[in-house]
Amino acid sequence: MGIGQIQNPVFTYSEKDLGDFIEGATFLATGGGGPKQVAYNLLKNSGVTSVNLIAAPYVPDEMTIAMVAQVFAPSDIWANQDYQSSLNSYQTLIQPSGYSAVLPVEVGAVNGIVPAIVAGRTQSYLIADTQIDRSMSEMDMALFQMKVPFNTLQMVTKQGTVVPCKKYPSGDVDAMIVEQDILDIMNDYPEFQGVGGFATYTMTGRDLNRLYMSGLLFSNTYDYARRLGACMGQPDFENLILGEIKHHLGPALNPYSLFKGYLVQSVQQAHAQDYGYADFITSDPKSAMGARVYYSNENMLATRLLWVLVRGVPTPLEIGPMAIGPDAVSYLLMEGDSGNYQKGHSFTNEDFRKDHGDPDFFKTHEIQFLGIPEAPLRRLDIISTYTREIKRIMEAFGRTYTGNYIPIEKLNTLQPFFDMERKKGEMAGDSFITISSPVKNGIIRYTLDGSDPDHTSPVFYEPISLSKVLGKKLKARLYYENNLAGLATTAGFDTL
Repeated sequence: MGIGQIQNPVFTYSEKDLGDFIEGATFLATGGGGPKQVAYNLLKNSGVTSVNLIAAPYVPDEMTIAMVAQVFAPSDIWANQDYQSSLNSYQTLIQPSGYSAVLPVEVGAVNGIVPAIVAGRTQSYLIADTQIDRSMSEMDMALFQMKVPFNTLQMVTKQGTVVPCKKYPSGDVDAMIVEQDILDIMNDYPEFQGVGGFATYTMTGRDLNRLYMSGLLFSNTYDYARRLGACMGQPDFENLILGEIKHHLGPALNPYSLFKGYLVQSVQQAHAQDYGYADFITSDPKSAMGARVYYSNENMLATRLLWVLVRGVPTPLEIGPMAIGPDAVSYLLMEGDSGNYQKGHSFTNEDFRKDHGDPDFFKTHEIQFLGIPEAPLRRLDIISTYTREIKRIMEAFGRTYTGNYIPIEKLNTLQPFFDMERKKGEMAGDSFITISSPVKNGIIRYTLDGSDPDHTSPVFYEPISLSKVLGKKLKARLYYENNLAGLATTAGFDTL
């Protein structure tokens, strides 16, 4: 198939197609979505080698449908690689036949392949459209959950213990109530072992069509992931992947190459979600620029860094955001082949951990961040859920988040970029700071007293000595030729 094409409303995925889906879904899962190797293990252990998919607009009116997913922290799914609880929950809830279908929630390696396994094992169809075109760390981050009432929640352990089916009041759309119920059931039934498979949202094909026509499903997301996966590892993988993303986004939006560099360090805490952050240094040997990604399983916030030597210790200084959720930041490996990690493929934040991954590999092999605008998720209620999660992550590491959502397009075209020279292979020495414009003919004005630059502030013409700004707060703002102001960026050298 060519870019973006689905030839028939009903189509079959082969075992290779399912593998390509896992690869593409890992990329779209923005650092989360469950470990890729676990997804491959689940597929192999299930015995499923093909799955029939159907696009939502072509689902027959009387077809019986239920949503299937799992709640887990990646650290738990490694220990309990289970799809059986989701399968048991689906079978108990709707007693599937050849005239039934599985509705997935999101695009992620594990929570994408588990619905496919359930469909394959029960001879059901798999709906080719999802409620979100990436992975999410909380259930109310998906567009679908906050618009459509829940009706029932069915959970069955992999051993077959049936949890009493929970009914919800008509009109109840608060997804976090349901997520808390799932977590409570997992605590009450230790057999789940940290991986809670469930089935919910029973509906007919007629119901699903109404949701699709109302814009509550992302179209053809499974095949979007499969096509991306088929591009990975190809000689021209970067351009092929960018082309698929561009086609998915449409003419008004573009993906962004945000950063290329190497892992420096990764820090993680285990919660219901795995909170963490990872720091990177650019692959440009002359630059001290870096990046930091905060994640709650999935990437939530990416910021720019400068690596400054403080009393001989390389210290990351956060400059400003390069992408804020719900906009997506996905990883792409640009070099290397270790067996577990191949050039042109993606991976998850779990791969930065020594117990499940190989952080040393990523310290010597280049990674690219690709930023993807998520325009359909830019609703105030959805943005607030991402802001809430970013605050929780940063609080877990003793930090405070006071930022507001800014679309990725503005972050990468309206704010100036800071850099420093890197001397003798060190992160940064007694260097000079440069400030550059992302647009041609942009004028940069700056202050050193922490105030916001305005049209009367000094114009940046030449690099500023690090010694001149230590103990001060350097702020810069981009101005266009017509004196229209862009976004201000702050480098808090007063914190060093």
